[in-house]
Amino acid sequence: MHSHTSLQHLIKKAEEIGQRKEKKDVRPDWLTRFIQNTAELFEPATDAARVGYDCRYEIDQWSVMFYLGDAEIFGGMHDGKRARIAFDFDLNELLNRFDVVDSLRYRALPKDPLQISPRECTLIEISGILKQEEETVQQLTVGILSHPPLEAGPGVRILPNGEIEPV
Repeated sequence: MHSHTSLQHLIKKAEEIGQRKEKKDVRPDWLTRFIQNTAELFEPATDAARVGYDCRYEIDQWSVMFYLGDAEIFGGMHDGKRARIAFDFDLNELLNRFDVVDSLRYRALPKDPLQISPRECTLIEISGILKQEEETVQQLTVGILSHPPLEAGPGVRILPNGEIEPV
């Protein structure tokens, strides 16, 4: 049964890669660099983890929401269940990447986080102007989510022997 699941997973991943290649990335280079550098500020409690993000252009500025992907348990009595991975995040370093911080917000989660959208479960949200890499002003909103959106797949898989592998 697991070999069938693995084969379906590989086929799905190959299809996703093909679809991504067909789509053109419209993000500016400065934003791509910012996303890559900011992902490095996550310090997961496990040896392996995967950072995800949701990037959108909204009303004259970019918005990026970061999250650490869940772990999927593979095999055993908890097969298919997902577990959160604890993490630390270097907020001071993120703040240092801004020239101007217009707002810094903390949002507490409601009782049932499954009833809300990913943008409503943001724990920390920073809006401001990034340090100048180019001649233009880069207005940006950045959020650090406490958990991944429901539609995001797992970031890692925990095998029966305890090993963790990226998905």
